[in-house]
Amino acid sequence: MTNNSKKVSLVDCTLRDGSYQVGFGFTAAHTAALVSRLEQTGIEWIEVGHGLGLGAPASGRVKSAASDKDYIVAAREARKSAKIGVFAMQAFANNDDISRAVDHGIDFIRVGVDAGRFDAGEDFIRHAARLNVHVTTFLMKTYTVDLARLRDNASRFVDWGSDAVSIVDSAGGMTPPMVRDYVSVVRDKTNLPVNFHGHNNLQLAVGNAIAAIDAGATSLDASLRGLGRSAGNAQIEALAIALDRCGFDIACDPMALARLARDFYPALVEGNTTAPLFRSEDLSAGIDFPDLVQGKSFVHSALQPVIDEVSKDVNVDPADLAIEVGKISGGLDLSRHAVKSIAEKLVGQSQSRN
Repeated sequence: MTNNSKKVSLVDCTLRDGSYQVGFGFTAAHTAALVSRLEQTGIEWIEVGHGLGLGAPASGRVKSAASDKDYIVAAREARKSAKIGVFAMQAFANNDDISRAVDHGIDFIRVGVDAGRFDAGEDFIRHAARLNVHVTTFLMKTYTVDLARLRDNASRFVDWGSDAVSIVDSAGGMTPPMVRDYVSVVRDKTNLPVNFHGHNNLQLAVGNAIAAIDAGATSLDASLRGLGRSAGNAQIEALAIALDRCGFDIACDPMALARLARDFYPALVEGNTTAPLFRSEDLSAGIDFPDLVQGKSFVHSALQPVIDEVSKDVNVDPADLAIEVGKISGGLDLSRHAVKSIAEKLVGQSQSRN
């Protein structure tokens, strides 16, 4: 099922798709802070801007905490080498919006077109392709175009100047076999890299993402805590852990992502950024940090109280301890004394490094 030598790129869409969940309230300050932190974890592709894409802030039809330019400039100034990109669809954006975004310094753009009416996106995509920016044909509601029609027309995306194609499960209703079929059609009929963007309405976003990779996709969209429209996106820290377990080559550090997801949202709620606050319930999404660590370490939740107690007594990170405990039969039947011995070894290793 998996190819252990395959490189998989993760595209973080927390700031763009995740903005739906906070009433499009992410500011330029949020953008700068999160771009910097994401890059520190190894994430190389970061999508920013209003949830509805370019043109939405200026439309007057929806709320926005910043302009297109402010989002892009904040991200560009905060990053060191990560690629910064935006989303655009014709419901809000026009060619001028795309041109301005390129002038402001974006590295990539995803042009959203309804898959069942993909012809409508040709002018948009051709315009973006002429601007020397990486362009993805982002097939929203991919399931609305049947496989035969996609097979017959996929080569047109190449003709338009697309650099990649995204299979998009907008309603979160696709299954792994469906995802494999759609990815395979694009891979078979074009030489374009394929991305997968999944929503989590059936709790399949992570599984579908891995199915996409198995079928030939090379990049996946995901967000911290799965924050996003409707039921949210694939949870990037969970996806990274799963990909790492499968043996894929990912540039990011899964545990660094998990710690960022744990720390960043409370910071927004408590006011530890120079930005407006959100209600904690606005940011409650996805799998909690301790549960992620249990999944990574194969430690059963019944052992978590012992790990927490010992970590406090010995002064070690409970996540680090859980991972070490998990290396011994998933912590099965370990006594408190055995867990404490492992913790003390961790302390000794830390002291020797220092």
